[in-house]
Amino acid sequence: MMKPMARAATRLNNPRVFEEAREAVIKLVALSRFLTQVELETLEILFEKHAIALVAGSLQDAERGMYGSGANSSLR
Repeated sequence: MMKPMARAATRLNNPRVFEEAREAVIKLVALSRFLTQVELETLEILFEKHAIALVAGSLQDAERGMYGSGANSSLR
């Protein structure tokens, strides 16, 4: 049986980087109406690929007992 996951502290490493990422998401949403369906699908694939990589890294951390360590939680 796996150990319960420890709660990771929610803390921004760099608030400015977070703010820039948030602004990028807002800009992407605003510009999405000007993109073709193919371009939107390409962006969706890229985001899904990145999300899958993050989940895979988190699973590897969990298997090693590194709950909430953040070793694979940063954006790449």
